Amino acid sequence: MGATDFSLGGTSIQLEGNRQIVMTGHCAILLYSKEEMRVRCGKLIVRVTGDGLELRTLDEEELAIVGLIAEVGFLTGEG
Repeated sequence: MGATDFSLGGTSIQLEGNRQIVMTGHCAILLYSKEEMRVRCGKLIVRVTGDGLELRTLDEEELAIVGLIAEVGFLTGEG
């Protein structure tokens, strides 16, 4: 299965099937669990839900979440 790329307000997001999501840009973890992660990227909050979620990469330029991804949503404000 191929990757899907898109950009939102300076953040680039790449979905690789339902097994990995990679965000590039200035992002910070707000919530971390095996079932849900929330990541702030500027004014946008990316909500990832699924099973067995974990961080694969976290540095100044890239954040990658792996696991069985069920849903990716976008929240504004405090979420």
